[in-house]
Amino acid sequence: MNRRIVLIAIALLLTILMGCETYTARSAKESIQAPTPVAEGELVTKYSLVEAEAQAEKEAKEAARLAEQERQAEAEELQRYEAMQESIASLEAEKSQLESNLKETSEALREERLTTKDLRTLIDESNLLAEELQATITTLESEIKRLDEMLQENQTALKDEQKNVKALQELLDERNLSVEYQDVEHAEVIKDFQNTIGNLQADIDALHQEIEEKEQALSEEKLAYEMLTYQAGELENLLSEQQSINNELQIIMHEAELKHAAELDSLGAVQEQRLLEMQNIIDSLKIDNELLTAQLEEKTQTLEERLRLEQQRIDEARRIEEERLGKQRENAEEMRKAEEAEKARLAALEAEYQQIPPLEDLTLPRMYTTDEPTILSDENNPLNVLMLPLDDIRWSDPAMKNLVATSISDIKTPIIMVTGHMQNVIDLVRQLRRNAVLVEGGAIITPFHVVSTTNHGIRVQFSNTKTIRLSIAYLPEYAVLDAFTSGNDWKTIQKQVTSDRTKKLEEILAEGTTNEPTIIGASLFEPSYQDWSTFSPVPYRQIDYIWPLSNFLEESSFYDVYRATHFSADTDAGNTFVTENLKERIDYLYSRKVLPLQSSMLTIGGESIPDANNIARYGISATFLIP
Repeated sequence: MNRRIVLIAIALLLTILMGCETYTARSAKESIQAPTPVAEGELVTKYSLVEAEAQAEKEAKEAARLAEQERQAEAEELQRYEAMQESIASLEAEKSQLESNLKETSEALREERLTTKDLRTLIDESNLLAEELQATITTLESEIKRLDEMLQENQTALKDEQKNVKALQELLDERNLSVEYQDVEHAEVIKDFQNTIGNLQADIDALHQEIEEKEQALSEEKLAYEMLTYQAGELENLLSEQQSINNELQIIMHEAELKHAAELDSLGAVQEQRLLEMQNIIDSLKIDNELLTAQLEEKTQTLEERLRLEQQRIDEARRIEEERLGKQRENAEEMRKAEEAEKARLAALEAEYQQIPPLEDLTLPRMYTTDEPTILSDENNPLNVLMLPLDDIRWSDPAMKNLVATSISDIKTPIIMVTGHMQNVIDLVRQLRRNAVLVEGGAIITPFHVVSTTNHGIRVQFSNTKTIRLSIAYLPEYAVLDAFTSGNDWKTIQKQVTSDRTKKLEEILAEGTTNEPTIIGASLFEPSYQDWSTFSPVPYRQIDYIWPLSNFLEESSFYDVYRATHFSADTDAGNTFVTENLKERIDYLYSRKVLPLQSSMLTIGGESIPDANNIARYGISATFLIP
């Protein structure tokens, strides 16, 4: 705490000495210019006298200003001197405090025998304080030297200023002498000028007095500097005393270290002896323990081994039994879950089957729903459609439905249009387990939401803004084909049945409107007129014959999808009905207000294998764009 006070005082003293600028007479020397003496023969006029008087007043004001600056400089010097005196007093107090602290420290060391660590700390602090005092002495010596230089400069400046005053006095004497010889008519002006000169002389006397006071102040300041030098010497003596104390402290610390080291050596020897004795006891106890342990192991080894083996056998038997019981429980749980799943599946199938009554009790249209979720397509997505013409005679092989379902299981299409014997259609719908609507002549299988139903078709919600009309046209008729293959008058028979068949188509088309998108899955049991022409590569087709049903649908603005998406009947026949003597397209996809993009033929499981009548059927796959 005391060292901090000393440092603060020294810093304040240095700030005062270095931060203030001392004004001397030398700094004002350049601002005083001696008036130009009047040349001997120069005329003295009223104007020249006025000008001389003004010049004298200006010089008097300048001298007064310089005197004021000298007074201010003297006041600043006095303040610095007072601050220096306060710093010296603070240093004296600090010195007294340090001496007291050193004395108290010495007594405490002699009385309490400080430890080695405390003595080292005290010595370090004393050394640090000595260094700080030495730095302070060095700073004060530098400041004294600087102040001596400033004093010499002030004395030189004072001598120069005295010379200037003397020159100014001589000039005034010459001017007074010049004024006495002026003409009588300028007496009044000369009198005023003399008054001014008298005032100026008074100012010069005052300036002399201030210079004398300044010299006295400088001598007092020099005396203060000598006092400061004396105090610096005292501080050096104090530093020497501090160094002596530090040496004594080091001697005491060395003695304490030697004594402490001797005590530690003695204590270490005692501890080593004690440890050696304890180690001997421990070694003896270890030997006894090993002997007792060996005897105990010999007596208990046989019994423990027997008990361990018996416990292992019991644990193994228990583990095997627990594993067997766990597997039995797992198997029982799996069987229970399988039975429940099978019961649920059979119940769901039974519920689904119950939606379609026996064929003799079936009324159309009939909805068939499963757990298949309802979907909506995006506005511009294409639409895939399958047309599956099944046998118009009931299947004799129960596996046929599975074969047909398997053949299309890898085709992801949202609409399947099925024609054929109604029992075959029902069996396939149940096998596929998808949402469907049974209509006259077949079924339409789709996950789209069914908006409305009719006898031959449905309207579904294709997207948020679009609906589609889907219809089935199933018109079985073998008389014409039989007559054609047997060489009879097939045209006459065809004309006889056309009227009723056309009316049936009209009824189907009437269920919808002409301006809604419509797709028809049709099994017409007669060829398309587009496939028969004189240029056909098939000999029996080389006649220009207009088959009426295909012509009727095209006149009703429907596209024959397969023919619209293939180059010609000569290169892409697209036959869906194949026998030994006849290969024709009798199953179609027709579209209106719907753009067909592509189509292809499709095998449909066992239906595409010739049956007992040597007949094979093929389906159609097509893609549409709904505008």
